[in-house]
Amino acid sequence: MLVVGFFQWWYLRGWKHFARKTFSTLRNLADSFSISLLLRTLFAPYKQISAYGSGGESVQAQFGDFFDKLLSRMIGFIMRLLIIFVGIIVLTAVLIIGLIAIAVWPLLPILPLASVILTIAGITF
Repeated sequence: MLVVGFFQWWYLRGWKHFARKTFSTLRNLADSFSISLLLRTLFAPYKQISAYGSGGESVQAQFGDFFDKLLSRMIGFIMRLLIIFVGIIVLTAVLIIGLIAIAVWPLLPILPLASVILTIAGITF
């Protein structure tokens, strides 16, 4: 009865729970990287840091403020682009590993028996 219960859990509830957990992890990672938000704010200043000038400054000070803001936006662009790139790589890797794990899940209980049979047959890897 215990063996039947194990196989019922493994191939029904356990498999379903494992798949849900895998996709929940993927969803949480997607939320952590927030790629859509990073794309919307791609050209925003880095950490919202920018130079604020007072209206009556000289032309030289206004150019300085302009280049400070431009530099902050360029740094923000580079940082966000790197995070988007890393996020896509991590999400793709987790998706591929998760799908492989879900596909291998039903085979795991028979692996010990299969390895014993292969060993007896003299097949080694």
